[in-house]
Amino acid sequence: MLMLKMLLFAALCVGSQGLKKLGAGTGPGQALDAMVDMASFGDYVYGAELGGNLKIVDVADKANPVELGEIPRGARGNARAVLVSGDLLYVAWRHAMVVYTLQNPAVPAVLNTFAPQDVSRSIDRGIAESAHHIYVAYMNKMTRLESFYVLTKGSLNLVGMYTPTLTTETDSLETMDMVHHDGKVYATRASVSHWRISTFLVSDPANPSLHAMKAIPDFGFGRIVH
Repeated sequence: MLMLKMLLFAALCVGSQGLKKLGAGTGPGQALDAMVDMASFGDYVYGAELGGNLKIVDVADKANPVELGEIPRGARGNARAVLVSGDLLYVAWRHAMVVYTLQNPAVPAVLNTFAPQDVSRSIDRGIAESAHHIYVAYMNKMTRLESFYVLTKGSLNLVGMYTPTLTTETDSLETMDMVHHDGKVYATRASVSHWRISTFLVSDPANPSLHAMKAIPDFGFGRIVH
């Protein structure tokens, strides 16, 4: 999906003159770093760059995309994943989930923030959504156990949480991407040596549970196209 998103961004920025690359003179940062995730809203693209900041790009003129600015990572850590739902932008920073209103798409404004009380936890990649909820995974860097959180859309109130009790259950797996479908969240998860797809049951959002894990061949960055 990362490659797909990169290709989609390239397609947005192509015109009669061919591919237009952001460079000097196109905006505050002058050039875009590699993106780990992207989402769009109208004529705007929000990109979590490899360097950790969130870039805001105007693609109204597809042949001449313009970087409007960025939201710096700051104390929240690197931007890990982005999702647009309605007129809200969700950004999974390493240490906090933040939702922004896009009433002014060029200048997203913070609406709400969620951060677990356990400061040793950091957000892994991937955000999933359903009609009423947001799903995200946090890794405890001390125990290497990854917890699965269910939050309300908009307010980011904690609804439910699943935390494994055995390291063998997760085997230090780190979530790379996730998607919701029909009462389940499917997450691609990776360790140094292998990949798995984990399925979480979320039909009861207050009590999410791990339903199944399936080992899969190494297939790169582990993105899901849905």
